[in-house]
Amino acid sequence: MVFRNMASRPKRRRTKPSATATSPAAVEDETVLKDLVTECMSAALPIIESTVKECLARLKSNPGSTTQAISSHQEESTTSIPSTSAFNAIVDLEPSTDTKIQSTLSQHGNEGNIGSPFTPTPLTRTADFLIRSSLSEDSLSSYRNIFATYRSFIHAQVDKNASPLPPLLSHLLLYIAHCYQSGLAASTTRTHIAALSFTFQLGGYQDLTQNFLVKKQLQGFSKVKPAMDNRLPITPNILSKLVSALPSITTSAFSNTLFHAMYVLAFSAFLRVGEITKTAGAKQHFLLAKHVTLQKDPILGNALELTIPHFKHSNQSTTLHLQQNITNPLLCPFLTLQTFMDVRGHKSPEEPLFSFMDGTPVSRQFFTENLRLSLSFCGLDTDKYHSHSFRIGAATTAAASGSSDIQIQNMGRWKSSAFKKYIRIPTMKVT
Repeated sequence: MVFRNMASRPKRRRTKPSATATSPAAVEDETVLKDLVTECMSAALPIIESTVKECLARLKSNPGSTTQAISSHQEESTTSIPSTSAFNAIVDLEPSTDTKIQSTLSQHGNEGNIGSPFTPTPLTRTADFLIRSSLSEDSLSSYRNIFATYRSFIHAQVDKNASPLPPLLSHLLLYIAHCYQSGLAASTTRTHIAALSFTFQLGGYQDLTQNFLVKKQLQGFSKVKPAMDNRLPITPNILSKLVSALPSITTSAFSNTLFHAMYVLAFSAFLRVGEITKTAGAKQHFLLAKHVTLQKDPILGNALELTIPHFKHSNQSTTLHLQQNITNPLLCPFLTLQTFMDVRGHKSPEEPLFSFMDGTPVSRQFFTENLRLSLSFCGLDTDKYHSHSFRIGAATTAAASGSSDIQIQNMGRWKSSAFKKYIRIPTMKVT
């Protein structure tokens, strides 16, 4: 077989003739476009210049406007979620689906929803319920009162048209200065700032209370005006004197038995005055007859079981086990409660533990007045001994007896190390 050479000459490429000159129509269009751009820029420059001048003038008259502008820009890049009922209650807003608070979106996966409203669902209602449940009624009331005080200060001292939200650093610094000039203690002012911090965060706002200037101002406040708590502890020795003085300050055998039991239990169980008396608070914490159980055991010994269903800043119950004091029957919680309950004869377990024969609970004022009489009879300074001195004395006595910090904290139901300020070891020599 013969193969022929199939190679062929390269084919010529067909090329289109290139335009070497611009057509008259294209030149005319380009000229018109340049003239249009020039005309637009000439018209826009005066407006831009005027706007810049206005911004500079506004910045000079109000340096904080830049921060507000940035904050406003940040708010535009956030998503709206329904405000919590707890936040509405604190800042005195009516719950409404139209009321919004701003919350920054997660950096991952949520960019597409920016600016879209958050539709309430069963899950959001559950989330709101859980947040609301984290606060006791007392805490909520305290936060509400402090925020109202802060808002009133801004309207009266800064600008009657100014709003406390979103928070401004200048408002906080002036408020702390106002607290100082008003004679508030540094510890009280810190409590106010902590409450405002909680409110700001609950509303999704920046927590300016952590600003360096705020911290340094509070530090200076504490140095210039250190806290002076001159309350003294009621020690076991002083407690014995108070109990012994009762027959001399009251002619009623019932009142004698009543206050004897109240004094001893307040000391033995680290109780607050609101747990043994009726106070002016919205939520009452005083004990009921059903919260006391007298356990008689000939082998292990008699004991008093005291259940505290709820107390300050807590809705959780706790049970205390107080063993009978064999060495000092006068200060024995088991014997004094047993004697009082036999005399009182509660008709219902729902009756207040410390109450009169008609079921009326002992008021804080009535208890305080009789305590002052007992203190005066014993020659003790009523300006330094108060109803809270029982709790202070219990912590001090426990520390002096060698109890650990954890034990004292649990016995007194403290959630933090705040109990340490109650321990006055040097004062144990007071008789």
